[in-house]
Amino acid sequence: MKKVIIIPSLEDIIAINKELEKSFSVNEGALDFMISKIKSRRPSLDRKKDIAKGAATIWHDITVNHPFIDGNKRTATEAMLMFIDLNDYELKSPPNGLIYISLKLANNDISFNELVNWIYSRLKEIK
Repeated sequence: MKKVIIIPSLEDIIAINKELEKSFSVNEGALDFMISKIKSRRPSLDRKKDIAKGAATIWHDITVNHPFIDGNKRTATEAMLMFIDLNDYELKSPPNGLIYISLKLANNDISFNELVNWIYSRLKEIK
């Protein structure tokens, strides 16, 4: 039986930002839309690819759409890692790799498909 993909809730993502930042303001509509995009994707036969696409959506959308006043890159990275962990995978990348990709996202120097491929190539299933 195929495992269901688990998505962090709106509250989970907001809690991450609250933990990271002292000032707090959120555009919940942008986060709801991001979660809806992940939920509305049709599952493929490749669960790992589905996880990579969901993780890329979270990382990209929070970084680029700035739903928070501050800490969007940090929140995006932590929410993406939470999503991966909730779905029994881990991302094999050193912290400087995550920082590098976050900056590429913020500067629009990486496409969504490149991001999906970057994540996919580093995902390892936790057994």
